[in-house]
Amino acid sequence: MTPHLVHGAGSNNPQLNSDSGTEDGATYCGSMGSTGKHSTVQGIHASIDYNDKLDQSDDGSNGDSDTSYDADFWTEKEYIEATKEIQNICKNSKHVSQFLRFGGAGYKLSVSHQFESSSEVARCAVQPGSVDDLKKIVKVFKTHDKVKFAIKGGGHSINPGFSSTTGIQISMANFNEIEYNNKTQNLRIGAGCLFDEVYKEISQYKRNIVGGATAAGVGVAGWLLGGGYSLLTNQYGLGIDNLVEVQVVLCNGNSVKASAERNSDLFFAIRGGGNNFGIVTSFTVKTYPLGPIYRNMLTFPIDKATLVKEAIMNHIDKCKDKKAAIVAAYRHFCTRGEQEHKITVDLFYDGPLPSDNPFEELLDISDEKWIDHDVHDEADKRLAENFAFMDQLFSHIHDPSNVTAAPLHGPVHGTRPSLQTYAKNPPKAGVGEENVRARWGTVMVSHFSRRLLDEIEDQSKLAASKLKDNQGKSAVIDIWPFLPSMFDASTSAAWPHKKGQPNGPLLVCFQWEGENNDEYWIGLMMQILQSIQKVAEAEGCTNDNLPKYCNTSLANTPVEDIYKKHLSKLMQIRAKYDPDDMMGRTGGFRIPLAS
Repeated sequence: MTPHLVHGAGSNNPQLNSDSGTEDGATYCGSMGSTGKHSTVQGIHASIDYNDKLDQSDDGSNGDSDTSYDADFWTEKEYIEATKEIQNICKNSKHVSQFLRFGGAGYKLSVSHQFESSSEVARCAVQPGSVDDLKKIVKVFKTHDKVKFAIKGGGHSINPGFSSTTGIQISMANFNEIEYNNKTQNLRIGAGCLFDEVYKEISQYKRNIVGGATAAGVGVAGWLLGGGYSLLTNQYGLGIDNLVEVQVVLCNGNSVKASAERNSDLFFAIRGGGNNFGIVTSFTVKTYPLGPIYRNMLTFPIDKATLVKEAIMNHIDKCKDKKAAIVAAYRHFCTRGEQEHKITVDLFYDGPLPSDNPFEELLDISDEKWIDHDVHDEADKRLAENFAFMDQLFSHIHDPSNVTAAPLHGPVHGTRPSLQTYAKNPPKAGVGEENVRARWGTVMVSHFSRRLLDEIEDQSKLAASKLKDNQGKSAVIDIWPFLPSMFDASTSAAWPHKKGQPNGPLLVCFQWEGENNDEYWIGLMMQILQSIQKVAEAEGCTNDNLPKYCNTSLANTPVEDIYKKHLSKLMQIRAKYDPDDMMGRTGGFRIPLAS
């Protein structure tokens, strides 16, 4: 069957097709930047100037307009050589792949992350436009083994240096294909895609995926590589439990596919193993039927905390419906010296709301009405069926920045390098999306108790009391309960999660201004996490066997605490696929090589 191109250009580029065939029944919902229609990001780079003829000289000058820039900014020979080779790869690609100089619009899009504190000032950036070009670029890094680099998908990583670098930034933005196979009902997603676009595209087939609880700029790649908690986890497990196949460019420059049937050790390691084993270029995931989705967002004044906590606990104790989910949060904000305190409870039901309403008690104590799309007009019903648009309403669950005051739009400054590199980068670069600094931290819990909810409230009040005097913007602690059966559909994967062993993240998120306040807020977060952990242990809600969730853990979390008994196996697999420790020059939770 010939693939039907829903929108975007067809894949008539031999580079694009070199490593990834299209399965029978496939439908393209999007296109890579390497096709006839350029991506939005590519259009911004049109000013990049390359010589038509490649310079073959080896005298230390690359023969084009970049020479003076190299001499002024990059002084280490290895970086100069690596950069010239990457430039030549991009030139040969006829602009399918893009080399981006420091300071340009395309450069800023490539290196920027959601928060100022996780955006670093790279020497330059590259956006590969095909698997073939990425393979060549990886070989450059293999050859030049002192050059540091990072791989960015959506840029939602919170820890400095995890997907940002002061070396050479790889942006996966051009790997934005979305291909639905109506025969297998699987969806192939490029590693540069954001959930915003994926939800919108897959909804036209009345299908859904186990994806991020918030779209709002979250990249598919980082979310999946870490594990992937979802509003659908009670029904279908984690994101990694729904992976069918991945395509990976290995550290030797080869491209392979991994699944349960082939390269099964790599498939095991990729699912929750982060960026330790190569660069994933696409993910194939299962899809599920998409019907009406009911949701509501309740906001309570802080003086209703006792009533709300009791209603939350009653919901946790009574509701066994896998289609129902709630995410509650204590939210404290400080805007221009004025503070605001509230509790939010986000309600989600995957399907028509049953007569036995699982959210009845929460709704009874709220002044807000339940949104029932069956009694609204047809346009509203279509809106409810579209997960993407629903998510625009629901996107603040794990993105507290979306419910604070509007972000400042003045110049944003780069941060002090968090990793030792060879870079001598300018101190100001305008590379952050939001002029705030932030961290997430996590306590892993199997369930919640009333005493634990009391402790969460007390610790959120403590954090709130520190906002005004320490340039704090927001302090949020959330409550996201799961059913004991949440891992009934679990698969064997790098990140440990077994049937009968529920484990979910209790997330703490702080935002503040000023790099000089980093130490204070990170220290306070560690103190609060320890206090919550102590109560959770006393209540039997957590124990030392529960693995930490890497996507929401502080950077100082030991890798042993993430992978537990799986670590030794992962060390062996990493030694097989990255024997020279090439990925050790990126950030992230690094799995050691087996000796």
